[in-house]
Amino acid sequence: MTDAPRSEGETIETPRPLPQAVLKPRRRLSAVWLLPALALLFAGWLAYQAWSLRGVTVTVQLPEGFGLEPGDEVRYRGIKVGEVRRVELAEGLDGIRITAALHTEADRLACSGSRYWVVRPQLGLAGVAGLETLIGPRYLAVLPGDGPRRRHFIGLADPPVVHTVQPGDLEIILQASQQGSLRRGAPVTYRQVQVGTVLSVGLASDGGAIEARVHIGRAYAQLIRQHTRFWDTGGVEAKLGLGGLSLQVRSLETLLRGSVALATPPETGDTVRTGHRFPFEADPPEDWLEWQPLTVIGSSMLPPGAPLPNPMRATIGWTQGWWIGRERSRQGWVLQITQGLIGPADLLRPNEDADRETSVLEIAGTELPLDAEPIWEYGGLAVIGAQVAAASWPSDRLRSAREPEDCLAVGDPTATPLPLAAARLTQQQDFWAVDPAVTVDDSWHGACVVARADGYLVGLLLVERGTVKVALLPHPDSIEAR
Repeated sequence: MTDAPRSEGETIETPRPLPQAVLKPRRRLSAVWLLPALALLFAGWLAYQAWSLRGVTVTVQLPEGFGLEPGDEVRYRGIKVGEVRRVELAEGLDGIRITAALHTEADRLACSGSRYWVVRPQLGLAGVAGLETLIGPRYLAVLPGDGPRRRHFIGLADPPVVHTVQPGDLEIILQASQQGSLRRGAPVTYRQVQVGTVLSVGLASDGGAIEARVHIGRAYAQLIRQHTRFWDTGGVEAKLGLGGLSLQVRSLETLLRGSVALATPPETGDTVRTGHRFPFEADPPEDWLEWQPLTVIGSSMLPPGAPLPNPMRATIGWTQGWWIGRERSRQGWVLQITQGLIGPADLLRPNEDADRETSVLEIAGTELPLDAEPIWEYGGLAVIGAQVAAASWPSDRLRSAREPEDCLAVGDPTATPLPLAAARLTQQQDFWAVDPAVTVDDSWHGACVVARADGYLVGLLLVERGTVKVALLPHPDSIEAR
């Protein structure tokens, strides 16, 4: 095939070459920039840490500096929660102003009602305090308040007598013609058991009397009634008789610090509120010491007015073995209720291998034969029909509980109750398993378990071969029905 002839003057176009891709080498990040980038990230991290730890700055005005210096610690519950940044004279030269920085996690210490004071060595009639500052530096101590946030505080010249004031606590005023042995920090006792503390002593506003502010813990607030009487038990009591002069001192503490005693008659009167005034006597009549009011005593860890159970120590003894008898025994706690005595079943019924006729339960010096079956038994608990104590735990303060809740275990009435947090209790079928991390020994077997929310009895503590559980009560009606 031949090409067609082109006419004269026709332009012949030359074909254009096709475009071609040109590959350029990829640019890589130079290692030179890696170090500055890391340095920038590190600087940002340091800035964030400094910002997050900057804390809260507060100022505290005090009458004296007591040797406090910049760099000294701010402590709460014995640990460092901040640092003193500046100590300077206040305006008017009437005191000093301390600027302190609290840690971020301690910012709740900067609330209205928080109390600050300088801890330093103190030696006085009330005792010795601040011994750790004899060698080490002074420090600024703080107790938290519960009000709104605040940045400026008026500090205390002396450490507070009562560190914590709980809802339900009572504050009353005693009026006396003379100060006597009334002193700040003196104990207030009921039957020689401390139930309160004297907060301050001073002249009344018109100078006509001595007034003492007294703090009573909520556990004993029910003792203070309209007819309660207070008197001076500090100092030395001197008596002159036919046999000569006799001096009586209750204790060295009362001699140095003073002491206040109280008594409430059987006709107690109504309860009182904070601010109620009572006369303060120098010597009590003899009948005051014989008063025995029926007043409910509670615990500071329970709602105001909620009583504590009064379990009794019980010992079961039996003879085991047919040919060669061996004496065995077991101890625990039982509680008197309206239906009888409630306690661990292994205390209120004979052992399977025991001779039933020799099984005896001893409670408060009273021996009870265990020749009959318990009238009620459930979940490791039992009730026998016996009346040992004069007063019974009321039936209307029994209730069943299923979900774990904050409780108190009460064994020895003279010992501190054992707190049991709900987080340490695990729900099982008819009991709560207690976390092994909670230290409970055999001496707590049968201890009463009361709910902290309302003070009701919800179960008993059972300690069996190293395992601890709370045996729960069924519905109160079923205790009588079984």
